Amino acid sequence: MKKITKMTCENGLKLLIFLAVSFFVLILLSVFKVYSIKAGSWYLLAILSAIAIVQWAVIIFVLNARSDESGEYYDMDARLWIFTFIPTMAMLFATIVMYAALHQKFAFFALDFVNFIVAFAIFVLCVGFCYLLNYAYVVATRKDSAPKLKFSQRNRAKELRKELDKEEEKKEKKEKKEAPGIIFPDLTEMDKEYLKYPYHPQASINVTLRQLCDGFNMYLESKGMFYTMETLRAFVSGLACSHFMILEGLSGTGKTSLPKYFAEYAGTNVCFTSVQASWKDRSDILGYYNDFVGKFKETPFLRALYQANYQTDEINLMVLDEMNLSRIEYYFADFLSVLELDESQWKIELMPVSTGGILPLKLDGCSVVIPQNVWFVGTANKDDSTFTVTDKVYDRAVIIDFSQRNESTVSTRNIAPIHLGANRLRALFEDAQMTPSYALTRADMERFSVLTQFVLDAFDVNFGNRILNQIIKFVPVYVACGGTAAKALDLMFARKILRKLDGRFDDSIKGNLVKLEKLILQQFNKTDFSSTLETIARLKRKLF
Repeated sequence: MKKITKMTCENGLKLLIFLAVSFFVLILLSVFKVYSIKAGSWYLLAILSAIAIVQWAVIIFVLNARSDESGEYYDMDARLWIFTFIPTMAMLFATIVMYAALHQKFAFFALDFVNFIVAFAIFVLCVGFCYLLNYAYVVATRKDSAPKLKFSQRNRAKELRKELDKEEEKKEKKEKKEAPGIIFPDLTEMDKEYLKYPYHPQASINVTLRQLCDGFNMYLESKGMFYTMETLRAFVSGLACSHFMILEGLSGTGKTSLPKYFAEYAGTNVCFTSVQASWKDRSDILGYYNDFVGKFKETPFLRALYQANYQTDEINLMVLDEMNLSRIEYYFADFLSVLELDESQWKIELMPVSTGGILPLKLDGCSVVIPQNVWFVGTANKDDSTFTVTDKVYDRAVIIDFSQRNESTVSTRNIAPIHLGANRLRALFEDAQMTPSYALTRADMERFSVLTQFVLDAFDVNFGNRILNQIIKFVPVYVACGGTAAKALDLMFARKILRKLDGRFDDSIKGNLVKLEKLILQQFNKTDFSSTLETIARLKRKLF
């Protein structure tokens, strides 16, 4: 017998017993003349009891038919419950109709209403008292004769599926939280995210370098930011000749705003990291392995650098704000060295390989890869609270000096941002560098060599192949951005060569600066080499 059938039959038997006890109580009341119950009331109570017994039998039949093989679950909704009680409603309706129509013709249907109401109330109280005694017995003995059932609804299968899904989700979260061997939790989670939702590059706008600089300038002016076109062209051209750039100047000159608004305009990724004065090594910028918890303490800088390995067509600017608050060659030394190597070796070890554990997919062993779509941009203040940037750092970086501010030259209007992909930007750089009309001419190189030779002879300042390669890459891109080759040479000469004279106060320097100034005016016009002439004037003011 099914569990639900057994339970309903037992409850039906209890109902029969309780009805019999109630009838017995009424009989006692009548025999001892406590309350006399008339025949019509007896007949109607018997009819109602019969209706209750029939209805219980119907419930037993329906639940047996709608339950599973074990009888542990049943499938009933509101509509089926209504149909189950139709026999009771029909019999009650028929009883009411017969009593209303036949109470004057047949003695069987004659009824003293008050007598019946009192008898019915006593009857119901007796049945309720029996159920109360049964409940008290169950509680006292803690034995329930009825089997405990797990009732279900029509959508029981769906509910079970949801419950199982929730249990699996909780189990996954617990395993994820307690899973041993996951060294980089954030990077590993990033792997799962990109496996689930692969990266699809956005279409890049078809724009020239000149249009890029002009549009960027108008976008800046619409935001109330004004830079010289020389600065904007140098910023874009600097991305072509080095993956490391330093924006140098006094506080408040817009150094941090330039990469911020370039990211907004060109639709690139940007990660801002505030350098702290206490930084001493690469762990301050990349994070470190914690032996106590067996996890790597990941930094936002590391997460952004790792994400660039997935978003291969996005330009990623890693901005180190106030990078000379600490010694750059302390915490950034690994990057300075790696960027000098072949691009296939651009990776930095995060921890020893022997540490073991589950590593993120995009790590090369235990080393993070620096992809080609990443540029490091540092801002450096010139004040007493910062360290001097050394020649080692200057030689490896493109330097942009923020000593001038510009006024608006075009009407201010809202300029819509664009999206420039990394592959498109590199293609623009390559096209410019391969265009003969943008390259340095032999005449320009000869005039420039006259200046560099004089600096070597007079000041004993020379530059190596690194700076020469930067100049060769920088000039054609600067010309493609709308500038001139002479101005590009001017910027590189002032920021890469004459900068080495800072801090030197030899007596011979005074006269040689005057000679250099005259030589520049012989080789180039004053406008083309304005930055170099301004640098010489600044050095002369310090010496004179």
